[in-house]
Amino acid sequence: MAENKQQQEEPEFLSAYYPDPPPFYKHFTRENQERLQQFKSDDGITDDGAGSGGLPAAQLLSLPPELRCLVPPEPPADDAEYHVFGEATTGRGVDAFDRDMEYIGRGLLDEGTIKNWIHEHLYPVPPADQNADGVQVQWTVDRQTYLLRFVRSILLNYLELLGILANNPASEDKDEKLRNILNLVTNAHALVNEYRPHQARETLINMMEDQLEKKKAEVEDVRQMKQKVEDVLAELARQGPDGAASAAQEENAAQSAEEKRKHVQRDTWHVLDELLGH
Repeated sequence: MAENKQQQEEPEFLSAYYPDPPPFYKHFTRENQERLQQFKSDDGITDDGAGSGGLPAAQLLSLPPELRCLVPPEPPADDAEYHVFGEATTGRGVDAFDRDMEYIGRGLLDEGTIKNWIHEHLYPVPPADQNADGVQVQWTVDRQTYLLRFVRSILLNYLELLGILANNPASEDKDEKLRNILNLVTNAHALVNEYRPHQARETLINMMEDQLEKKKAEVEDVRQMKQKVEDVLAELARQGPDGAASAAQEENAAQSAEEKRKHVQRDTWHVLDELLGH
């Protein structure tokens, strides 16, 4: 019973992709906002962005519960840990690659496939120093060169592994070659992932170019239709109702006004069908 009660009291983190909004969103009403502004005005508090919306802790606790939610909390520090969809993270982010490498190492150790494998960084990293003005030093790495080196090294280690297995399948040297190959593969994988921002930018550029081409095509279709309508109206002005009515009056002067109107309409539709190609 005590264990069940303890499990019930433990906080449950949001793990759904699209979780429901927190219940206090109902307190964000115009009336509550006016009450909060009135409270600040009465106490002479200005929204200077310091602390919890400019409110000291004592005054924040003196607010009604429905107004406390309207006061934004202080932003977390860079090294402060908080949870997002059940995953722990910090303000500066989490190095997921190192965490994944540790997970792979533990998995290999548990399975007994490769023992004592530790990821080793094999290409240069950006320097952490700054110049006198506090601007980050411009630095880059020739990723293509290192990727080619990794591929050649993987092939070489693979050939050496085949030679070791051909001579003695139980040799411990094969484990060393497997560790080298895995380390080279993970370094190549990390280096390829550094192209992700470039890939995202290029993908966005392609999407925007496609949208621009579609908009240009739509504008061109509108212009063509506008020109076609202008041609139809010009042709109607030349051969339209006035000309058709005059011809009808000359041919049939004894027709009634209703018959003349119907005759003019039929001629007008006939001209439109010929101009529009129907």
